Amino acid sequence: MPALTNQNHPAQLVFINDKQTITNSQVVADYFGKKHYNVLRKIDEIITDAPIDFTSTHFRVHAVKLRAGAVNRDSKIYEMTKDGFMFLVMGFTGAKAAELKINFINAFNKAQKRLRRTQHPFECQRMLFTWEGGKIVSSQPIHDDQFVTSRDKLVQYMREPRFLSLEQLLEISEAANQQIATLARLAEKQARLS
Repeated sequence: MPALTNQNHPAQLVFINDKQTITNSQVVADYFGKKHYNVLRKIDEIITDAPIDFTSTHFRVHAVKLRAGAVNRDSKIYEMTKDGFMFLVMGFTGAKAAELKINFINAFNKAQKRLRRTQHPFECQRMLFTWEGGKIVSSQPIHDDQFVTSRDKLVQYMREPRFLSLEQLLEISEAANQQIATLARLAEKQARLS
């Protein structure tokens, strides 16, 4: 895969996996125009030389089946975080390598923004404002399970299938029956007094 083809498609360079932005050794090799076994050798050197708390956090090895001619063979591929990627490509030099590093860094940053949006899908807060005389006199947040409606619309909402759970409908029914019984007793008492 030529490097120039990929630089316009950063989503192919970096992936979101288990709430983390990652790339892998094969993508790096293809993108920088290097042999995968040379990239693997460089990562193995990093794992040997760098502190284990860094390498265990930023590099994860996986076994994969590769087809080499008519034979399937086991190979390894490393997944790496942005920090692992940065450590790996620090040694890549030249103007083209600098451009490719920037494209990769931008791809990581875009993937990180996408990841943040999926972790915090509700970036805005719903609010209920009370206005008097053209001025806001009070406000309060409205949670996802809350809504504001008129009394007339409440009956319509209750008739919508699956708007309320069975338990909620039974609770409303019980409360409504109690209110009806109370109103009937009051009406009966008033009729006797009249």
